[in-house]
Amino acid sequence: MTRAKLPMLLAASILALGFAACSPENPAAQAVPAEVATDGATTETVADSAVVNFVEKATLANMFEVEAAKIALERTQVQSVRDFAQAMHDTHAAALKELGSLAAAAAVAPPVALDNDRAGKLEALRNASAEDFDDVYIDQQTEAHENTLDLMKDYAANGRDSELQAFAMKTAPTVETHL
Repeated sequence: MTRAKLPMLLAASILALGFAACSPENPAAQAVPAEVATDGATTETVADSAVVNFVEKATLANMFEVEAAKIALERTQVQSVRDFAQAMHDTHAAALKELGSLAAAAAVAPPVALDNDRAGKLEALRNASAEDFDDVYIDQQTEAHENTLDLMKDYAANGRDSELQAFAMKTAPTVETHL
């Protein structure tokens, strides 16, 4: 191993440990991208960029749904919104767990924190007035589910990992019911 690769390996190890800490139920299901030597001097990741991209986007979508649902369960005063939020929490938490296992099998380390866009949306949800909260939540949910549905349909049709492709095929109809 060259000195130039050491920081990358260290960063990958830290990322894997961080993800494992977030999911204590099955820490063995988490993985960092596997590396294989190609010519003795370079390495390349086993997972291709389309697989990594899908895992990242699907994980972020599910993480956002779970966190938004938690906020909605705390803030809403409307029973139908509360019921929807509980369903979103349960469905997306299960999808997140399954996706984590599939990502590990594909040698992909999923993100462990939300991106700035989704974190900003959660902040807007937290800061919404009581009067506007339900509208903000439902608007965010509609947009998020439309984007997720597009992601699932695209990967179901064009995905390169058969297990993740099956996940996308199975998940797309469920996401569609959330719209």
